[in-house]
Amino acid sequence: MNPRRNQRFAFSGKVTISWEQGPDYAMARGTCLDISHNGLCIRVKEPIPVGSYVGLSIEPLGFRSSASVRHILRGVAHYTVGLELSQPVPTRALTVQ
Repeated sequence: MNPRRNQRFAFSGKVTISWEQGPDYAMARGTCLDISHNGLCIRVKEPIPVGSYVGLSIEPLGFRSSASVRHILRGVAHYTVGLELSQPVPTRALTVQ
């Protein structure tokens, strides 16, 4: 049984994210692994605290939004981060892959 609300689609595209880190802002570039209407999974080199709010840009789709970090998993040389979007990805963007 899949507890997800929306189907995920494999997607490999560049993502830029930024978030508050103390009095400053941090920024990272990563790769999207999969995407749905309400979320995405990305791979980055820097950890992002669970519960953080991030601004993001999915470059190949021309999509910008904000999201909350729902989970993070440490890998060997990267972190896999699950994000829940504040606004849905347009359906047309999910079919253009």
